[in-house]
Amino acid sequence: MAVVVFPQSCHMNLFLNMKFSILRNLKVSMRFLLVSMFALESVTSVCQELVKEYYKSGELKAAGKLTKDKKEGEWIFYYPSGKRNSIENYSDGKLHGEVTYFYPTEVKQGHEVWKEGVMQDSAWYFHSNGRLQRKGVYKNSQYFGQWKHFFENEKLERIVNYQKGIPEGETVVYNDKGFLLQEGQYHDGKEEGGWKFYSDDGKLKFRGSYHAGKPTGTWYEIKTGKEKIYKKY
Repeated sequence: MAVVVFPQSCHMNLFLNMKFSILRNLKVSMRFLLVSMFALESVTSVCQELVKEYYKSGELKAAGKLTKDKKEGEWIFYYPSGKRNSIENYSDGKLHGEVTYFYPTEVKQGHEVWKEGVMQDSAWYFHSNGRLQRKGVYKNSQYFGQWKHFFENEKLERIVNYQKGIPEGETVVYNDKGFLLQEGQYHDGKEEGGWKFYSDDGKLKFRGSYHAGKPTGTWYEIKTGKEKIYKKY
């Protein structure tokens, strides 16, 4: 909206005439603006249509909007029971934004972030009891960096490091009581270097080395605190 500032020396009649002229122009502009807004809403409603999809049995399967036959914005998917299966966000027909999944019980199953059809950033997945099952980061839809996995009792199950979706680097594995079971390293998705294996109560049982996923060298067994040769490769 234009703002006009008049000098104080202007004649009052001139000021009033100009004021009325501005008001008339504003009324015309407002009518034009309302017509334009109505036209814009009409075009939007034509370009973007609400769509509902159904199972063969007749229950609602999904609901959302299409723009030029492509999914746009928030879509909600349903189980045949009518409970939510997932809430997904789209842009130009591709997943874009937050995506949340649910169990048939409506407990949250997972939460992801998508960008132009590719999984990126942090993600969380949950057991059916609602407790965290695993969490980590995606890069180009592949596991990246450190991922942590948990038992239903919330105790840590394992930690695995990834590069391009393949295990790389240190990893540790625990049982549901919290005792360490395995520790070692991966390279290109295969066991590499020294590994140790423990009993269910956390006592060291075996140690040895791997190369390209295969045991190599001398492996040792530990009993009652004493170490002896278990096997040579």
